[in-house]
Amino acid sequence: MRGCVVLSGGDDVSDSFARSMANMLSSPYLAITRKIFPDGESYVRIPSQALEADRICVVKTLDRPQDKSFLELLLILDTLSSKGVKEIVAVVPYLAYARQDREFLENEAVSVRTVLRAIRGAGASALYAIEVHKEESLRYFGGPAKSVSPFEYMADFIDIGENTVVIAPDLGARDRARRLASKLGVDYDYLVKVRDRITGEVSYKPKELNVEGSHVVLVDDIISTGGTVAKASRILLERGARTVTVVVAHALLVDGAWRKLRDAGVSRVYAANTVKPAEGDPVIIDVAPLVARELA
Repeated sequence: MRGCVVLSGGDDVSDSFARSMANMLSSPYLAITRKIFPDGESYVRIPSQALEADRICVVKTLDRPQDKSFLELLLILDTLSSKGVKEIVAVVPYLAYARQDREFLENEAVSVRTVLRAIRGAGASALYAIEVHKEESLRYFGGPAKSVSPFEYMADFIDIGENTVVIAPDLGARDRARRLASKLGVDYDYLVKVRDRITGEVSYKPKELNVEGSHVVLVDDIISTGGTVAKASRILLERGARTVTVVVAHALLVDGAWRKLRDAGVSRVYAANTVKPAEGDPVIIDVAPLVARELA
């Protein structure tokens, strides 16, 4: 492992993630000075010790408010670059704006492209993120970039019963289900979801799926408002599932999501430590050691 100073972006989630990474790497840990002016603008100051390193790993999650977190990441990267740091690795536990990875409707902004190009342009030489919505979108970064899968690692921390099956709430999450199921040594399948491109409303098509008497583990990358996972849970319980447990990389849990999940029969939620859930009480699993392994 080449020397790497781990620099936190200053918010609680990034601090915790960075400390865990630094401990795993036996590397120095530093944090930026960060404050908000009365008019809402951000102030960032880099500790002088960081500028003595040839390689800095900047940990900054793009948690809410996403726009401000994104801007602060750019401020950090640009400052380090302007001070002549030779190698700047951006570690972004939650990459916001990643779900808009193509034009679903004509002339839509492809937000993940804008975000990745900006991170690269501000000075990042490499990028690591936890479970990017579509890994292929990382091509927009224009340099070394990796989406680190947390699910195989998280499998060691979740409780499952006999006759467990892993289910993806849609075809797009099938590979996530496959990865988790492989580690757990169980079968997997997926539901067929349809989303209205205008309203965002989610519905499910009939699909042959046998979950009678099974303990179901639903797996996905993001839970925002919880609508998709709640509908999937109801369908699975109606088809005879004994329990529904959720494993998710990014538990945003906004706009009444926790109540939706509980009302839909979800018994437990496991989430990676990439964001701070807005509500609820999921079981948080520290996945920072995964990124540390990638950097080692």
